[in-house]
Amino acid sequence: MKIKINKKLRISLISVAIVLSFLTVFLIYSKVYNPGFEEQKIPVYSYLSNGSINYDVYLKPNNLYKSNKLEEGKLYISEFVDYIDTNLKYEFNGETNADIRGEYNIVAKVQGFTGEGEKLLNIWEKDFPITKYKLINTNDGKVSINENIKLNLTQYNAFVEEIKESSKINCDTSLTLLMNVNLNGDTDEGNFKEAISPSLTIPLDESMFAITGNNIIDQPGTIEKISQVQIPVNKNQVILYGIILVFLIIALIILIFFTEIESSKDPLEKELKKIFKKHGDRLVALSSNIQTKEFLIVKSMEDLVKIADETEKPIFYKYSDDYKEINKFYVFNRNEIYVLDLGHLIDSEYNDVKKDIIHKRPLEQIKIES
Repeated sequence: MKIKINKKLRISLISVAIVLSFLTVFLIYSKVYNPGFEEQKIPVYSYLSNGSINYDVYLKPNNLYKSNKLEEGKLYISEFVDYIDTNLKYEFNGETNADIRGEYNIVAKVQGFTGEGEKLLNIWEKDFPITKYKLINTNDGKVSINENIKLNLTQYNAFVEEIKESSKINCDTSLTLLMNVNLNGDTDEGNFKEAISPSLTIPLDESMFAITGNNIIDQPGTIEKISQVQIPVNKNQVILYGIILVFLIIALIILIFFTEIESSKDPLEKELKKIFKKHGDRLVALSSNIQTKEFLIVKSMEDLVKIADETEKPIFYKYSDDYKEINKFYVFNRNEIYVLDLGHLIDSEYNDVKKDIIHKRPLEQIKIES
């Protein structure tokens, strides 16, 4: 059995379901075949820049150590240290050929300072150039530097003693060995700049010391270009739109095949319901037929109610199980009978025919037969 719904509502629901279905199909198509683009940085040239400083501490002849040198990461007694043998390396490797120009130098920086960590305050410093700036020029995208430096701490400790004595400032001191490398590169994909400074830090004027510093640096780099990259299909959104489309199609099937337009209500039935709802307590049902000789036709129920109020009479109608036979309402007042003819009234309303409020026409003499 089909569900009956209002014609306008049914048409509206079907129209909305069709429009939403087409819109959902369009969204699914757009998400699958045109998900859009976004800006992304794409590496077009990659390289690795790394620098390191390794060392061995060579000892003076002594009765403590059997070997004449100590490896990295130990605690060293200043009186036993002869010199520190350092090996400074730098490597640059690009993925393809590149024109590289630059320079590097090696310097020993002696500093006087107070405090430590973030609160370290530099009081004085002096640079001792070890290797003056050397030029770098290559076109194969590779650079290799290898330098060996022997540090004699005696001369630097002597300089520290001289400064402390002349300045009358007693502070912590250190020696920092630095290799400063600066490069500029040109490739088919663009340009790059690189700067790197591995270092070793050695406390001075101490009875014993440990060597620290940033002595190993691996520094990868890339040249990047901004490119419009297609966004991957959002599968979750496609699935969601697919589910919505399925529901819309089911709704369309139900609306088209399982519903029908409800038949318009009979105007007489509508009018009767309206009258009984509004004036039901004033209506008197008769089981007899009513025959009239002469009566006055009233145009509306309001007019008939007004007459009943003025004459203080009830409103009569002939009862029937078939609502189509209840089409007249009467008010009896002596020799006059006022009649509301619903059939006449409805025909008048639906055909837009203007009629007088009360019409009089001769009929047979009124009588009620049981």
